[in-house]
Amino acid sequence: MKNNTYRRMRLIITTFVLAVVSLAVYSESYLLAAAGVLTGMAVLALARSGAKIKTDERELTVQEKAARLTYAIYAPTLGISSFLLLFPSKSGWSVFRNGEWLFTDTIGMVFAYLTLFLIAIYAITYHFFNRQFGGGRNEK
Repeated sequence: MKNNTYRRMRLIITTFVLAVVSLAVYSESYLLAAAGVLTGMAVLALARSGAKIKTDERELTVQEKAARLTYAIYAPTLGISSFLLLFPSKSGWSVFRNGEWLFTDTIGMVFAYLTLFLIAIYAITYHFFNRQFGGGRNEK
């Protein structure tokens, strides 16, 4: 299967899954929505395995650099946002003293946990790929 055929097939499957899920949510049948999403994912996986999409070294390099830059921007932004949302509620500023804006504390905690989760995933995957590609303690 050629790349253009795969793209058309992916568009048709995605449109069909979107229609099934929207109808299922409208009729409040969430089991049907979940089944539609899982079926669509399975069909897309089968279509992709038959597509034989080729990637060259340039595309892999672009993907690696994009992922690295995304992490370098997203992690600090999320961490700083969590700090800025948590700090006013703990400091006792007048606007936060009366119990207003309590949701900012919750959002700050969620952002803090997401930041820690992101950093942990990065550390684990870095360690895994470092060992897989010859890094580790046995280097001289």
